[in-house]
Order: sequence, then C-alpha cells, then structure tokens
Amino acid sequence: MSADMPIVLVNMPMSTVERPSLALGLLQSALTRAGLKSKTFYANIWFLEYAGLADYNLLETSPPEEALVDWLFAGVAFPDFETNHALFLDQYFRRNPCPHKSEVELRANFLKLRSLIGGFIDWTCGKILKEQPAIVGCTSTFNQHVPSFALLRRLSELAPGLVTLMGGANCESVMGRTTHARFPWVDYVVSGEADTLIGGLCRDILTHGRDIPPGDLPFGVFGPVHRQAGYPATLTGDCVPRAVVEDIHALPLPDFSDYFVELERSLYADRVYPGLPMEFSRGCWWQRSSPCTFCGLNGALMTYRQKPAAQALEEMIEMSKRYGTSRIEAVDNILANDYVEKALPRLVALREKLSIFFEVKANLKRVEVEKLAAGGVRCIQPGIESLDSRALKLMGKGTTAVQNVQLLKWCRQFGVRAIWSILWGFPRESDAWYAQMARLLPLLHHLQPGHAVRLRYQRFSLYHRAPDQYGLTLSPAASYRYVYPLSERDLADQVYYFEDSQANDTGRNFGVLDANRRPGVQAMIQGMDAWRDAWRGPTTPMLSMCDSGDEIMIEDTRNIAVEREQRVKGLAREILLAADQGMPEARLSGQLKGASLAEIEEATADLIARKLIVRLDARLVGLPVWDPCTSMPALAEFPGGYLDRHLGG
Repeated sequence: MSADMPIVLVNMPMSTVERPSLALGLLQSALTRAGLKSKTFYANIWFLEYAGLADYNLLETSPPEEALVDWLFAGVAFPDFETNHALFLDQYFRRNPCPHKSEVELRANFLKLRSLIGGFIDWTCGKILKEQPAIVGCTSTFNQHVPSFALLRRLSELAPGLVTLMGGANCESVMGRTTHARFPWVDYVVSGEADTLIGGLCRDILTHGRDIPPGDLPFGVFGPVHRQAGYPATLTGDCVPRAVVEDIHALPLPDFSDYFVELERSLYADRVYPGLPMEFSRGCWWQRSSPCTFCGLNGALMTYRQKPAAQALEEMIEMSKRYGTSRIEAVDNILANDYVEKALPRLVALREKLSIFFEVKANLKRVEVEKLAAGGVRCIQPGIESLDSRALKLMGKGTTAVQNVQLLKWCRQFGVRAIWSILWGFPRESDAWYAQMARLLPLLHHLQPGHAVRLRYQRFSLYHRAPDQYGLTLSPAASYRYVYPLSERDLADQVYYFEDSQANDTGRNFGVLDANRRPGVQAMIQGMDAWRDAWRGPTTPMLSMCDSGDEIMIEDTRNIAVEREQRVKGLAREILLAADQGMPEARLSGQLKGASLAEIEEATADLIARKLIVRLDARLVGLPVWDPCTSMPALAEFPGGYLDRHLGG
C-alpha cells in the first residue's frame, strides 16, 4: 500500500453532532505530524439527517445501558444472529415507560428504523470508499461500538484489501481484546491511548498490511497475528496491555477542520451552534486518594497528568481563533487543582471572553466560583450526586450535603450554570435518606434544578472490581443479550454496563419499577420533577436578600414562600449572615456575644419556620442569594455546543 493512500477516521452514531470528536481530532493531528494523509468522516451528522430529528432525539435520550442504538445496528453488524425483537422491546419499555408517547407507535418506529440501518451503512460505505482509503478506523465510546462493527464489517466485504482499525474507551483492556478476538473483520484494535503510537502503527500497516509481526506491534495494540499466536499479557491490573501517553503537554492540538466542513454542508447546519472539546488533563486527581465507588471513567488507568496552566490558556485562545468560536468544553474528568489560581486571572484579563465548561469537585469555595465566573466559565458539572451526606459518604465523594447546597447557591449568585444529578440505587442505602431529601427540595427551588438518575454499574468502577464487598453479583446488562452473538463469558468481557443479577427479582435494576416500591426515592424523584417544572415558567423562582447594615430585606417568589417580602433584623440578621457561610450551629453562641442560648434557639427556629435557613449536618445553611445576582446563561449557550432539538414551528 502507498503512503499516499489516505487514512479515513470515522465518528459513528450516536455521538453528539454539536461538537467534533476530540479523539479523532487528536489522532488526525498525530497522523499529520507523522507525515500521513488522513480525513475524518462525521457519520454521526449523516445519521441525524438519515434518521430525522424526531428519531434522533429519542435515541439520544435513551439510557446507554439499554443498548437501543446497538440493537438498531446489530442486524447489519451480526446478520446471522437471530434475536427476539419483541422481547428486547418488551424489556426496553418496561424499564423506560414513555408516558407522553404511544408504546405501540414507538415499537413500530424502532423496528422500521432497524430495517433502514442497512441502507445507511451502505450509503456511508459508498462515501468512504470514494476516497480509496488504505485504512479505516473508528473511535468507540458508549453506544458507538455496534455501529462501528456494522460499518467495518460492510467495508471489509466491499473492499477486502482495506485494513480496519478500532480504538476508544470501549476498546480498553478486556473489551478491546474481546472485540479483536471475536470479530475477525476488525484487523487492529488499540487498547488505551493511541496518540503517540498511531503514526508508527499506520505507517507499518501501509507497509505490511495485516502481516505485522507481534514484536513490531506497539504495546496495547492487538493485530491479526494475535488470533493465531495468542494475546499478550501484563502483570498488572486485569493483565491486558493498555497504551498510556506519559507526557500529554507535548501532544499537538486537535484538527477539527473536517467537522466544520461537514457541518456547513449539513441540512441541520442552522440548528447547530458548535463548541470545541479540549483536554488539559487525563485521569482524576481525586481518584488517586479516594475513588468514587460508581465511577468507571478512567478505566484501569490511575495516573493523573495535566498540562501547565499557561499552556491550557494559550491552547484555548489558539483553538478559539482557529475555528471562530468562543465555546470551549474541557473534557477533563476534573478541574486541575492549580488552574483557579494560575489560569483564571489570565482568562479574566482577556478582552474577548471565552465561554468555558469544566467538570469540578463540588467543594469549591465561594471565591473560587466567583473567579471561575469572571474567567468565562459559564457552565460546570460538579460531582454533586446527592443532597444527603450519608449517601455521599457511601459513594466516596469526599463532600457533604452542605457543600453541595452552598455550591448551588454560589452558582446562582454568579451566573454559572450547573449540570448535576441525584444518584439513587446504591447498595446499602436507606430509603429514609431520600424521604428526607424530598422534604428539602422545595426550599431550593430558587437554585438550579438537577435530575434524578438511577445508579449504573460501570466496568472499572469499585462495584465492578470488587462486587462481593458491596453484596453484588454483577452480570452484563440484560439488553446486550439481544445485541451480541457472544457467550455469557465473552459478553462479560465486552460490555461496559452491568446489573446486579441477584436483584432482578426485586426490580432494583429496573429504575421506574424499583422507585415505585420505594416511597422515599419516589418522593425525591417527584420533588426533582417539580423543581424542574418551577424553572420552566417565564420567570424562575427567586429567594434573594439585601443588607442595609441594620436589616436584611428578603424577596421570596418560591412556591413555599411564607411571605413575598420579609425583613430580618437584630439577632436573626446576625444568624442569617452566619448561616450564609454554612456555620456549625455549635459555634453560633461563641460568635453572637451577648445573646443567650435560648434567644439564639428561638431566633434560629423562627428563621427555619420562615424557610430562610435549613439545618444540615449540624450546620445552619442560609438559603437566600445576594441581590443582585448574575443572570444564568441560556441552555443554548452551553460551551460544549448546542443542537436546537425542537420539532415543528
């Protein structure tokens, strides 16, 4: 094969259309650095056009562990695999009731869409083969795996000389080995990070095709030779090789040019406001000391690496100029510890502000949220996960309910949109915790609402690595048995989501069914729904305060407001000011000199009755934000990009 023959990289559905693929952008830059020609095809954008916005919306919001997208593409990926579609859909709708849509209609719709996937794959293959590529590679994260299998299988049938390649989060470790061992139309699989090996690997493929000897394959790469000679093993973790990039600050910036060309041609171009995904670190610094029990994001890799703050700033500015957008989405698992001090002052100083998203730990201080807002961080995803400290301790979050409520308060104060959830369904949790949370929620309606989400058991999480310690018996999520033609053992090595098979009889994994059996959880879910409903009106609820120095004036438009306007003075004013900082109640009397314990208790009880403060974890937490507060950015302004999903006029 000639080095002039291009390498085609493909981003298969379902992957969000409002931003380019960071993985493929990085690989394309690495290939360019290695002197190789490559092109990235955005088949996810083509699929939006093919399926239409209504079906796309349904698929995008389907929980990934239900494998709906994988099932749609499985007929093309595994044409000889006979599966019971009726049973798959029975299970799907049992777990995911659609109160606003007809189940009969949706079933017919999904079956019709499944029958059309072959046409989409053939059309996609035609576009790719026009390039006469030597190599086609797919990245696979979440539910891109079976769509990638479908594409590569059809390509290998149409062009037998073509070499196929897969990588991404779904190919890490045993998942990558199983992908390679069980699906022979995938020639090479990369387990781990491919940035520094992709150039050399593709050059060798162009020279030797499928005949690269095992000694010449990079660590973490499975090739055709391994199907005969056996797979390499390591002495660490799950004994499967995983490629790691030690020095991420030397990596080139991602190349997103093909995405913007494709987007411009799209029928939906006027509905997409693109954002730029960027990374400034890999791994999670919190995971090193105390991993969250449910998190499987970093796979078998525990090392944390970050780019210097100055480099992060320069890269944001460069990418914004290059692609003409100020929207930057950091894909980092967690904001680097020193960026607030070292990167934000420079972002504040920029004449033209960027609009940035970061994932953060929820223990940010008020001044840190203020600095983030001033630096252009318009949206964060804090790992809130619960408003009960007992649940947070159970999941190893290293934060408290007080810190979470305070963070939501400061986000409303400084106009930073927060994306957050309450997770439920943990082993050994108490339903009473959720009943207590449900009573708290109406008090918080002036803060940003989140979502209630049932726990998912992910590969690489502590639950998956040591299920016995949590009383779990995990097996692959039941949906996958209707998707993959694999034995139970191979399925357990292939998929990302699992269920507690011992709990199936009690419905613990079935979300809605389980919530109906748990009044506390049900009350919490209803409370979260009511909170979101309160934010759907023309004006959002507000609880704000203004201090004259003598008295605090309160405006309260929450549904549970005792009065729309209140005044707080004297001892109550001092208590409210202390509660604004989340002060331990035991320290109040020491701070409020001259007031008796009885007077403090009486004033505190009055503020609680007026729904201006709450008791959490032996602390008093003030609920009002200070007037004025900064307005929230609209949902359409999300830094990671926005797709207008509205149907009709």
